[in-house]
Amino acid sequence: MPQKILVVEPEPEIVEILVASLSRRVHARITCVADAQACLDSELLEPHDLIITELELGDSDGLRLARELMSLGSRPIILLADHATCSETIEAMRLGIRDVFRKPFPVDELLDSVDRLVRAQVETRRRAARYHRMRELVRHVVRERRSLNRRVELVCRDLVGAHRRLVRRVTGTQG
Repeated sequence: MPQKILVVEPEPEIVEILVASLSRRVHARITCVADAQACLDSELLEPHDLIITELELGDSDGLRLARELMSLGSRPIILLADHATCSETIEAMRLGIRDVFRKPFPVDELLDSVDRLVRAQVETRRRAARYHRMRELVRHVVRERRSLNRRVELVCRDLVGAHRRLVRRVTGTQG
């Protein structure tokens, strides 16, 4: 199943470089938008596995966008910046942004980061699916155990009742 990557970048040249590079390296469906609002709209319709966003967007900034995206759900975010200050980089890390690349960025390093984050996301999903399957199995076992306990209890009651009837018959015929 291909991963879904959302690229939020207003510069068409950067978008072309990213799409060409990502297409060669990662098996993914890549969606490209130019601003924060289009990114949020896209995320609401179909959440993505990884987001690569520019820091300086026309209608917002990458940090504000990252906050809004994190409120929708956890996902890895990579930030691209022309001029990221130290405080912006620290804020990005506090928000949970996985990597910050300054333009012009080494494409191979960005691709390595994407590859690592996509693999981690796949593993996280695999663990979550396993956890949910295990929970369902445990629920099923608990339900079956309760049902079995009820049946054993009914059989025991029947045996006790049969024993009492037998005792009454035996004591009634002798005495």
